[in-house]
Amino acid sequence: MKKLFSISVLFICLIKISAQKGIDGLIQAERNFAAYSAANSTKEAFLKFLDIAGIVFDNGKPVNGIETWNKREKRPGVLNWYPQYAEISISGDFGYTTGPWTFQNSLNDTVVARGQYTTVWNFNNAGEWKFLVDLGVSNTPINSSTDVKKINSENQLSGNGPVPHPGLLDAENDFGKTAAENKAKAYEKYLSEKSILNRNGHLPAITSSDQKKLIELTPSSVQYQVDGWEMSGLLDMGYVYGTTVINGKTENYLRIWRWERRQWKIAVEVLRY
Repeated sequence: MKKLFSISVLFICLIKISAQKGIDGLIQAERNFAAYSAANSTKEAFLKFLDIAGIVFDNGKPVNGIETWNKREKRPGVLNWYPQYAEISISGDFGYTTGPWTFQNSLNDTVVARGQYTTVWNFNNAGEWKFLVDLGVSNTPINSSTDVKKINSENQLSGNGPVPHPGLLDAENDFGKTAAENKAKAYEKYLSEKSILNRNGHLPAITSSDQKKLIELTPSSVQYQVDGWEMSGLLDMGYVYGTTVINGKTENYLRIWRWERRQWKIAVEVLRY
């Protein structure tokens, strides 16, 4: 009887972990993160949901998130957000969400700042979603969308050839090199029908016409320096983060990639300038 009970408990646990591991589990993790921030504090939320190797950006430099947030004081104010787009790797252990964020001095105050966040998540060995990197843009128009669009990368991959390879940095470096010579050509080569471009002052660009406008506004002199990168378990998705120099000003960027139709394509680009 004890053995039967143990098997039943194990089976229930496996079902629970499986449910948490899917895209709905990823979306719920993001919602839990935001709810914990609103109910407790931004500091406590980041410390609870950061991966042990998670990265945040401090004064333009990528640093260990847990170490950095442990040093910060708990400050007043309510930072809130919700997912608008979500995508998960075929391996089910890696994904991202992006959506609008707002900041209020208190729950009773009006919104004093807003933008668009992008967070990359990892499903760890303990059966928990923890985030690996987070970078946002600011001064965006009001984003009234409340539905979550699930981007189906599995359909993009199925039946399209060989197992993905680890040449992520090759694509990243080629993009930077091509963009330095001709930015339109670089984006034409690496954007797909499901790419998202996030910039300060703009809503997410998801249509080709909106993307074209943002690309035209993007300075041609962007210099990219890769500071770190990571890939999913099956090498079908990955991300690169780093530093940009634009007209002498240093900023940060995040580029999430997916393996699509036998080549790397940009899933999300966060570029601040």
